Amino acid sequence: ASTRTRVSTEVAMYYLGGHALYLGASDIQLGSGETVKDTSRVLSRMIDGVLARVFAHEDVVELAKYSTVPIINALSDKYHPLQILADLLTIEEHKGKG
Repeated sequence: ASTRTRVSTEVAMYYLGGHALYLGASDIQLGSGETVKDTSRVLSRMIDGVLARVFAHEDVVELAKYSTVPIINALSDKYHPLQILADLLTIEEHKGKG
């Protein structure tokens, strides 16, 4: 896991009054051993949201398809939305809002 991704999202969750649970590659075998569909359904019953950092964007799409809680793409082979948010914040800090 990326140090910046993990620390920034766990701190954000703490500031919002929540608790983050980190599941690394050795904790969850997404798509191997247990299907993405089953993983999504099980997690939906236990937690309030998923921040997924995956290799294949299709995994994020499939997680969202079967989840009853929000799925947030932290990184996939197609998009890196957290990096875009960080870039926009940096631009705003250096150039101002207007």
